[in-house]
Amino acid sequence: MTAARAGRPAVDAPADMTAPDVLRRRLFQPTTAAFAAVAVLVALLDVAGIAVPEPVQVVPFAVSVLLFGLPHGALDHLVPARLDPGISRRRSIASVVLLYAVLGAATAAVWIVLPVAGFTLFILVTWFHWGQGDLWLDRALGDAPPSRTDAALTVLVRGALPMLGPLLLHAREYAAVLRGTTGLLGARSAPAGALLESPVIRLTAALVLVALITAHLVVRRRAGGRPAPAVGEITVLAIFFLVVPPVLAVGLYFTFWHAVRHIVRLELLTDGGRAALQRGHLLRSFGRFLRDAAPLTACAVVLLAALALVLRSADLGTYLLLIAALTTPHTAVVTWMDRRRSQGVAAVRGEEPVQR
Repeated sequence: MTAARAGRPAVDAPADMTAPDVLRRRLFQPTTAAFAAVAVLVALLDVAGIAVPEPVQVVPFAVSVLLFGLPHGALDHLVPARLDPGISRRRSIASVVLLYAVLGAATAAVWIVLPVAGFTLFILVTWFHWGQGDLWLDRALGDAPPSRTDAALTVLVRGALPMLGPLLLHAREYAAVLRGTTGLLGARSAPAGALLESPVIRLTAALVLVALITAHLVVRRRAGGRPAPAVGEITVLAIFFLVVPPVLAVGLYFTFWHAVRHIVRLELLTDGGRAALQRGHLLRSFGRFLRDAAPLTACAVVLLAALALVLRSADLGTYLLLIAALTTPHTAVVTWMDRRRSQGVAAVRGEEPVQR
């Protein structure tokens, strides 16, 4: 019996569809298709000799300031209380604020003292963090076996695609981001930029990517997992990051792939969010999240404005510096969530969520 026959609005998902089915068909599969379409469009433009204008390339990052990207970590202070009934809201907020203060300040210190090392650390932390986000989703949707080897390879592969993929055909643009970001802090990063553009580094990145993807798919098949979803997404993302200019590619991925998946994870921990997602009411669920995240998102925007004033720059490099400082503590929060991943997996599979 469909939802419409049961008296619900026609936009509801069919009543016999599970939460993983709804999320796959109405969110994750369309997102993958959209990324494939962008890759095809950019490839056609390239064949026609048309480059994507630089102002267009930064649009996803500009959008991410208020939509999905920057806000996706704005409820970290509530995560401990939502996942553990024994943790009070006050303790949850205090512990996460302290975590952000310590790790954020430590990350900023590395950037100030050793900007190139800070950039490298940012790449490595992001590599791990984006990989762990896709690992959680694979497990929640039942697409990955509970194998430590498979888990490690999933993190390595999914994080490597956006971090190493752009180096293969867009090393010059990758190096320009390094120079532009570290240059704000007075660093002389020409040698590091030249290293990124060298054929040796590009060949090494290609070999690492191929080796990781091959090992990942072989291990998953042998362990009895579902390789098909992994093959489809990995193929699309590999082509996407090879073809699309790095700034545009990473901006789209950060905003509409990684951040959206994390928001889904958080929404599944509440009754209202879980119900909306199960019925396929994606806009309602995302609207709820953005409303709840608005206060801390506003604080982050104020920090961004203050940083721009201090550095006398309001370009992408300034935004990336803020993101770098926030990513380290955010990754720590998500790592703690992963240690309690059974709650999130239970929620997406239709069992009781933790938060009431």
